[in-house]
Amino acid sequence: MASLALRHLVCIVTVLQIGAFLGAAVQTWPSTMDELEDIMFLNNGYRARGFASEVTPCFFSSAGPGRIAAAEWLRTAFHDQSTGNVYTGIGGLDGSLMYELGGDNIGAAFVTTLTTYAPYFTSRSSLSDIIAMGVYTAVRSCGGLPVPIRTGRIDATAAGPPGVPLPQNSLYTLEQQFLRTGFNTTEMIAVTACGHTIGGVHAVNFPQIVPIGSAPPNDYVLFDSTTAFDEKIASQYVAGTATDPLDSGACVASARCSDIRVFAADGNATMTALADPATFQSTCQAMLQKMIEVVPDGSVLTDPIVAYDIKPGAIQVTLLNGGSSMTFSGEIRVRTTIRPASQIASLQLVYKDRTGGNACGSCTISCNAAGTATGFDDDFTFYGFSTQISTSSSISAFNVLITLVGGGSELHNNNGAGFPVQDTIMLQSPQSCLNGNGLTVVAVARNTEPGPSVTLNLTTTVSRGSGIPVPALQFTSISMTQMSILGPYTIYAANTPLDSSRMENYKFDVLVGSGPGSAADSFKNTNDLSDTCSTLSSSGGTKTISTISSTTTVSFTASSTSTITFLTTSQTTTFITTSSTTATAPSTPIPTVNGYTYQGCMVDNISGRVLTGKSTSTSTTTYASCAVFCSGYNYMGLEYGFECWCGNSYANPTSLAPDTDCSFSCSGSASEVCGAGNRLTMFKNNVQTSLPSNATIPGYQYSGCYTDGPHGRVLAEKSYADGTAMSIEHCAAFCSGYTYFGTEYADECYCGMSFAYTTTKDAETDCNMVCSGNGTEICGAGNRLSVYQADGAP
Repeated sequence: MASLALRHLVCIVTVLQIGAFLGAAVQTWPSTMDELEDIMFLNNGYRARGFASEVTPCFFSSAGPGRIAAAEWLRTAFHDQSTGNVYTGIGGLDGSLMYELGGDNIGAAFVTTLTTYAPYFTSRSSLSDIIAMGVYTAVRSCGGLPVPIRTGRIDATAAGPPGVPLPQNSLYTLEQQFLRTGFNTTEMIAVTACGHTIGGVHAVNFPQIVPIGSAPPNDYVLFDSTTAFDEKIASQYVAGTATDPLDSGACVASARCSDIRVFAADGNATMTALADPATFQSTCQAMLQKMIEVVPDGSVLTDPIVAYDIKPGAIQVTLLNGGSSMTFSGEIRVRTTIRPASQIASLQLVYKDRTGGNACGSCTISCNAAGTATGFDDDFTFYGFSTQISTSSSISAFNVLITLVGGGSELHNNNGAGFPVQDTIMLQSPQSCLNGNGLTVVAVARNTEPGPSVTLNLTTTVSRGSGIPVPALQFTSISMTQMSILGPYTIYAANTPLDSSRMENYKFDVLVGSGPGSAADSFKNTNDLSDTCSTLSSSGGTKTISTISSTTTVSFTASSTSTITFLTTSQTTTFITTSSTTATAPSTPIPTVNGYTYQGCMVDNISGRVLTGKSTSTSTTTYASCAVFCSGYNYMGLEYGFECWCGNSYANPTSLAPDTDCSFSCSGSASEVCGAGNRLTMFKNNVQTSLPSNATIPGYQYSGCYTDGPHGRVLAEKSYADGTAMSIEHCAAFCSGYTYFGTEYADECYCGMSFAYTTTKDAETDCNMVCSGNGTEICGAGNRLSVYQADGAP
């Protein structure tokens, strides 16, 4: 009976998890997750990233026999997140493992895994997001269901606290360690089984469990009889045929049989349910997603990554000689999983001119097949294009028109937004080069403003120190020199020496302006540049007009506490001779939003957010979209370019910062300012709503604000979460028939016939988060339940 009840619960949880993943909308391009999306889906073929090669096939490891990389990737994620604390919001999956090698994290597996991940670590892919991606990749390679991957994790800068669950720990200690990371006893059993379905124990690391010389030829014993991600760890345990070295054998004498302690913690109910193959797979999908989403406070995770149906890549606009035309080139990646490439007769781009009109004439560009790629579940075909367009009309966006064999067509418009193209600032790859004189970068900026600030931003990797296998990112910002004017564009250039040991490992951006109206041509690779810079000429030929300064100071910020200064070498670059002018850029206007009053640029803190009602982050954030999202709240604030925060009051102390501190353009509108790092562009609703309160629910009375979490859930019989529509009324309907219901953390609902354990009633001010679906109602807080009790209940 207990097994059936558990299986029913597991199915409910899993349906919610799978539904959230499979029903997730495809992100709008470009997105902050684009680099990780490529890593996740392009395993083999054209433009393949090769991330999965180390775990394909499932039993493989480049380290040799006796090692299974997929198991090591799974274990790396568990160890990284296992010191997290859901009560304090500190730790979790944050990459701190790179500072914690040895001690509780014994063995070569973690160094090998982090070394494998290091080349994928960039400004667009944090180490902690890559560790999470490793879980998806390892599980999928071994036959498990795809684990949804949300991005946005923030890497730690130091080691976290100790506390990894160890084989010698008592059941009580293990339960408390898992509770600290948000896993109750049932979930502890499930996630342990999911983690131990692949891999095993090495004698060299744990001789008390696998004695040296007892398991030839590699002194390595698997957890179950297969190397696949399957239910055998559970079914063999239930049948009494387990070969798990943490179940029996030498672990008995050393009191290190942790699996048997964990698996039997609920009378074997969970393991009995997990012996069913379908239940095992769906439960593990949910549990592993939960594991990798234990993150520190302040981490704002995106929606799960979904493979684009249409994804542009290598998009580049390049000014040509004479300045009257430009090359527009790139590739379009088409997901051909359902509709194979053989059914595509042709692919065209249908584009708009710079103003969004049709001054470009036919405004169509034909594409040709360039290559194919595959992932675990998807096939892709790439279509390339290169054409010349007039600088007078230019381009602002395009849609993709697919004509099918036998008639019919598909128009793909990037979720209605079109695929954007900017021509405000453009890297000139032919005129840029990398050689013994260093890096020379040439860019052109459209003459929309006289004398704009143009910057070259460089990113490379540097060692964090001995014993840390993942490098740090080092950032450099260099002011580019204005050279001359060509047509509607001004030419800018910069030259800088690079570290000869990693000259080809730099990424760089060219940026024009700052704050509203800024634009960038970004994430370029130095190894894509030629060793010779070509010239850019007008019909009248070329002439040397400027030498890039031999004494320009360049600051390399290596960390938050050190700055290294270099001097550039002299380098002559050839450009055309024309006149040029400079002027001061206009001051930043005061932001305006209909129905709101601008409050200023306010200081925010990830450890104590100013606005705590609800939040979202998208690639299309604007003042208008944030106002819609925060409808019914007294305040809205925009932060870090794409985040929108709502609240009815300031939940934590803040202060006014200079308006210039808020300098990030909104992801959905380059003309609007959306805060910066720890800076909110703050607005106050002109129509103030009353502060939220506890709702009146027929048949129930509000009981109070109670502590939840330290010993499991107070109301543990039924639950659900809704990040957009939670309200007291919805929770009451969901819990109909139960004596108690309670809401927590703005979007969680719990039901119970009684309290699962004795808890404490807290101050009403502790329950201070408004419901995600009703800004006038209180829905608990972190580890705080707003509890309602049925009328007449004792």
